[in-house]
Amino acid sequence: METKRNQKYYTAPPISIIAIIGIAILAVGLFLALVFGNQGMRFPGIIITIVGLAVAVLGSGGKSNDTDIEFNVSERIKDLQELSEKKFEVYEKSFLKMLRPINLRGYDFEAKETPMYYKKGADGVDRTNYFTGCNLIFTSEKVYIYMRRFSLIDESIDETVTKSFFFTELDNATVEEKTFNYTKNDKPISVKYYVFRINKLDGEPALEMCVDYGADIDQYVDQISRAITTRKKELEKRAKETAERRAAFRAQIEAERAAEKASKEAETENSDNLPKE
Repeated sequence: METKRNQKYYTAPPISIIAIIGIAILAVGLFLALVFGNQGMRFPGIIITIVGLAVAVLGSGGKSNDTDIEFNVSERIKDLQELSEKKFEVYEKSFLKMLRPINLRGYDFEAKETPMYYKKGADGVDRTNYFTGCNLIFTSEKVYIYMRRFSLIDESIDETVTKSFFFTELDNATVEEKTFNYTKNDKPISVKYYVFRINKLDGEPALEMCVDYGADIDQYVDQISRAITTRKKELEKRAKETAERRAAFRAQIEAERAAEKASKEAETENSDNLPKE
């Protein structure tokens, strides 16, 4: 990953001085070629235009753009489900039918590391220099979480978090809108961002991460909360039935032991009552 180019994406001005000079040279060249072309300036004007274009391209280069950043991100998180399946040894035949695997992604607005950069891309996307991707796999009993969090400007910040929880440990899923306050060029900026959580019964988050918000996030919240409620009821019912079967089995064993003991006692008593020779 080209971390230096990525850092310039966040820190460099939109147009560099070199690029401005190149654009100016390009404009002069076009002016000479078009306005004074009939006076012998067409060829020199074309040469100046080419030079200006080269300088402008050189000045605008050296830093990542929105597409480059998204490519970096996609490359880092494209194999999360495959890695999760291998890590947990859970494959498609075990997936919960009512809820297929879910992929979550988002730029991290709550990073504790420094430096912390923010930029709103030309594509309208709010980006920081930290990113998290997560794959969730649901089986009949558990939720498996495989998460990768990394920095776009520092390759030493790259961690993988894996964990799993029984549905009976979980409460629900939520998404919360929050505000990120940032100062850039002495100008205060406030940006809305969203935090997705899967909450445990004890109130602690089983999963907590910033996510790209959209209609699918609300859908995931509803689907996961519904799956937790449904699976907990089914698992509790199954546990109750299992406990009842075990209790009935233990009662049967105790009854058989009691009957066997009573039979032996009866045999002993009958033996004692027989006349002695």
